[in-house]
Amino acid sequence: MATPIRLVLVAASALLAPAAVAAEFTPEVVTAKAAIDPGPNVFVYQQEWKGAGSIAVFGQGDLAFKGLMTSGSMGQMLVAPDGKTVYGQSSYLKRITHGPNEQVVEIYDVPKLSLTKEIALPAKAAMALGYAPLLQRTATGRFLLVQNATPATSVTVVDLTAGSVTEEIPTPGCYGIYPSAQGDRFATACGDGTFQDIAIGPDGKAGEKAKSAALFDADADPVFIAPAAYDGGRVFVTYGGKALLLKDDGGPMKAAGSFDLTAGVTGGWAPGGYGIAAAAGNILFVTMHPDAKDGSHKAAAHEIWAYDLKAGKLLSRSPVEHVVSIAASGGDVPVLFGTTETGSLLRFTTDPAAGYALKAAGEAKVTGFPMSLAVAE
Repeated sequence: MATPIRLVLVAASALLAPAAVAAEFTPEVVTAKAAIDPGPNVFVYQQEWKGAGSIAVFGQGDLAFKGLMTSGSMGQMLVAPDGKTVYGQSSYLKRITHGPNEQVVEIYDVPKLSLTKEIALPAKAAMALGYAPLLQRTATGRFLLVQNATPATSVTVVDLTAGSVTEEIPTPGCYGIYPSAQGDRFATACGDGTFQDIAIGPDGKAGEKAKSAALFDADADPVFIAPAAYDGGRVFVTYGGKALLLKDDGGPMKAAGSFDLTAGVTGGWAPGGYGIAAAAGNILFVTMHPDAKDGSHKAAAHEIWAYDLKAGKLLSRSPVEHVVSIAASGGDVPVLFGTTETGSLLRFTTDPAAGYALKAAGEAKVTGFPMSLAVAE
């Protein structure tokens, strides 16, 4: 009779075992990091037209994903020079794809990846792909400038200190925002090839206005809207393949030099893409495609060309695939970043000894329409 008793005791022990194990279970406590890892970052605005977008943050060194700052749809992104603040302009349509549209400026704390302030805008902001000149800040950092298109063009001025809109400045026939290197003033590119210069007073209202001479031919050879910053001025690239160096010097834009990007090169090469140019020191990078024709100015790059800006000289040509926007880090040996129409963020190192030729050095996945990217140290 001993054997049946042992079996009963063993069975009872087996039934009690799960309860004992369950009693020892300690639930996991979910926590969040107080801040993202330090170090220079790459920002990609993952723009969406079907709903919410986001601003993705990656480490420059290895493209390690650090996190997201959520936004609305069809907006723009601007990274402050210190890399600690990001400004976003977003649309929130009541029916997602249509209906009443609430537009706002959103201000983010980058280390915490958190929204810190929201400022309501007139529902006039341009609903376009990511172009840097559609959302800019004056050199003093006091005023944020938002490009409008209804389709009438104007610029909304936002006082960042007061957290409110101060004025809508009409800019008929002109588009894009190019802040002066000093003070509270900006220029905008006009259809007659000129740039209109507009000062902003301490009250956030438009002050003195002036117009430049004609600096490009919008009919024969228009400029891409997104220039590269260089030596206190900007390099505008034309559809036909010229580099125009322009400076404002506290007043209307003036020509400071130009050169032909494709001089002596066969194959019908021309610039193409969205953020098509980036400069690092004296080096200019431009996204290029062959067999160019009327209407191919948004074609993705087959190569990225590097130039010496002072000499106006082509230094190297590097093959790439599907790149549509680029941004460059600073320093004597810049790192170039690019986004593609196929959903990738690419990292390239450069070799000064080989004319700043590019070498692939990393890739990360992105979503939406990643035409807008920026770097910050």
